[in-house]
Amino acid sequence: LVRLQEIVYEIQPDWIVETGTKFGGSAMFFASLLELTGKRQGGIITLDIFATEEAKNTFASHPLRHYVKKVIVGDAAAPEAGEQVKHALEDNPGKVLVFLDDNHNGEHVYREMQMYAPFVSTGSYMIVADTIFQDLAGTPVGMPSDKYPDVASSNPRVAVSRFMAERTDFERGSRSMDKGMGNFPDGFLKKIS
Repeated sequence: LVRLQEIVYEIQPDWIVETGTKFGGSAMFFASLLELTGKRQGGIITLDIFATEEAKNTFASHPLRHYVKKVIVGDAAAPEAGEQVKHALEDNPGKVLVFLDDNHNGEHVYREMQMYAPFVSTGSYMIVADTIFQDLAGTPVGMPSDKYPDVASSNPRVAVSRFMAERTDFERGSRSMDKGMGNFPDGFLKKIS
């Protein structure tokens, strides 16, 4: 959270696009950061395959709910979701930061990275959460399941490595381990062109 806070302060994005709404906590965390930076345009666009009651309640009652400009329910890696984000950003352009934190299967994360990379402003970041997931293979958190059948070979780190091998417009950011251990050790990707 400290790294995310520092990046939002440094970049001063108008928009934060996040995948993985879940209960709405990270959207409201990002909203509080936009409030602290004094942003009055833009806001949060959040996507998830499910609309939880907790998120609906949070977005209906939280004092900073006005920062949540669009809640998209559907597969965040589907082209339709990308089109909805594109239209929302076209209506009110500004500096964009992307935070990917939903399905952690490698192919899904890779498709998200490809789809959302064009929205990231030069000098801003695409942050891929939980790249440490690969290191957790075989632990209770990383045991095979229906959702994650092979954590060791299909995870956010694999997606980041594949993406970075194909791109020259992003570089690995220097925030990986600068404040000690974290869950995104190689997930801070800065757009350089």
